[in-house]
Amino acid sequence: MLSQRPLARPFARSVSLAALMLGLLITAPALDRAQAQATSTAPRLTEALGRVELLTETSVWRAQNGPGGMSEITRGLRTGAGRAVITGAAGTQVLVGSASRLRRYQNEVDLLEGQFLLTGPVAAHALGRHVVLSGGRARVDLQDAAPRVAVLSGSARVAVVGGPVTVKARQQLNLSTGKLSEFRETDPWYAAQFTGEGVASLEALRGPVDLTSSAGTRRAVRGDELRAGYRLNTGTGAWAEVGFTGGGYLRLNEQSELTVLSVDRTTAGREVRLNLTKGTAWNVVEKRQGGYRIDTPVVSTAVRGTTFRVDASGTVKVMEGTVALPGQAGALPGQGDAALTPGQQRNADGTLAPLHMDALDQFNRARDAERAQSLTLGTDPGAGQWPRMAAHTGLTVSSLPDARVTLDLTPVPGGSPQTLAPRTLELAAREGEGTYRPDPWATSELPEGTYRVTVTAQRFGQTRTLRRLLTVDRTAPEITGLRLTRQGRLLLLEGEVRDSAARPISLSLPGISGTRSIPPGPFRWLLPAPPAGPLPTALHAQDEAGNEAHVPLP
Repeated sequence: MLSQRPLARPFARSVSLAALMLGLLITAPALDRAQAQATSTAPRLTEALGRVELLTETSVWRAQNGPGGMSEITRGLRTGAGRAVITGAAGTQVLVGSASRLRRYQNEVDLLEGQFLLTGPVAAHALGRHVVLSGGRARVDLQDAAPRVAVLSGSARVAVVGGPVTVKARQQLNLSTGKLSEFRETDPWYAAQFTGEGVASLEALRGPVDLTSSAGTRRAVRGDELRAGYRLNTGTGAWAEVGFTGGGYLRLNEQSELTVLSVDRTTAGREVRLNLTKGTAWNVVEKRQGGYRIDTPVVSTAVRGTTFRVDASGTVKVMEGTVALPGQAGALPGQGDAALTPGQQRNADGTLAPLHMDALDQFNRARDAERAQSLTLGTDPGAGQWPRMAAHTGLTVSSLPDARVTLDLTPVPGGSPQTLAPRTLELAAREGEGTYRPDPWATSELPEGTYRVTVTAQRFGQTRTLRRLLTVDRTAPEITGLRLTRQGRLLLLEGEVRDSAARPISLSLPGISGTRSIPPGPFRWLLPAPPAGPLPTALHAQDEAGNEAHVPLP
């Protein structure tokens, strides 16, 4: 994504308009002036992912997509649900995060709002303060209460009231107070190498849940993908679970609203950025799966592996792991962010307290346990081959009620017409039960023949499979040469049975009790004659698949 390059030429030092408006007195020693000579290379947008807009000379915001190429930043740039890469003089690069904004000041960028990663050597402004990074990387956080420049590697010179300050690696400078302090990286967004877009998908839901995108608003369904900019809203008594690339999930509780800012694939797993504008989100973040950040109107949270709850009102509760609160007071020793550890919570008024579990927390814990159940899968009957079938009633699968169950059918060579092709059927569950059957219409369309069937159940990353043989037979048995004669107190029934399968056929005479299983071929059946009345007029035959034939007797 970003690479370091040796210092190729000096950089220009300038005083931004924002700095003048703030009344800042910015001074620079000779070294800074030498490093900050004016250059003729304007900042350019070289990559745009998601919603990225450039401000034109006519004060119109124009959307950019894909590689930016030679898109010069003439006035300003802003991102919504997306990110951008800006290249300046001598190959300098600035990675712009979601919900961020900057403007061009002379031939440099002036960072105004959001999060940024600078790869040096680079000269830029941050809220009007001049920043010269001689090499390495620095992150700039302007979305929190305490705006800062934090150096990850190399060193930077930042102009503040009273003169420039040198910020070394693992240090940060508060841009509001000018205070220098220790810093340790806790947000992996800045160190990740992006390799593409990741996936956020709706894994489970209950009650009314709406999904809003550029195409409008509709009711969400399980399996919906949530791309950058998509918004979820849950109604009364509703909830929705969103799973992410690499593992982990978020449960949006009732009366809540969540926007997906970005889900990116990285060399570290994935980077997730979310915005909770209303309600409550319960988060279960997998360890060693990259970064995860959820912002609210009051507080931001940045974590790796942990279980925690965050409310739009600012409440944060930590059940497992550690949650960083960028820009908040109360940092742990040696860290740049305040942090909550297991058993702690941040109240809506900003105070810290021991963790107090309420009814909503108990519900989420119970739902987590339900979600973590081991997946089961079985068929009725349990043997390796289903009976021959003519209708869907012969296919019954059992699993957990919220599993996704499919049948992959492959015709057996030589056992089916050559025109058959592999196909997949999705099985529907009875409401509230773990019994699955295919749609009758789907099985009625299956051509006759023998299939190898792979039964697959999937649920929250778990998969179970079974293999069975299935024969579809809708052809009724054929009976010919029937003859019924009375022989004293007995009746003699003779004829011949043909069927597509070499399996016994069940025969019965209506009006006379008893049935008989007859193998295909000629047959003779002696049975008691009725003491009085007419003889039977028809023979009923049924094969193993349930196909029936009624044949008149001569």
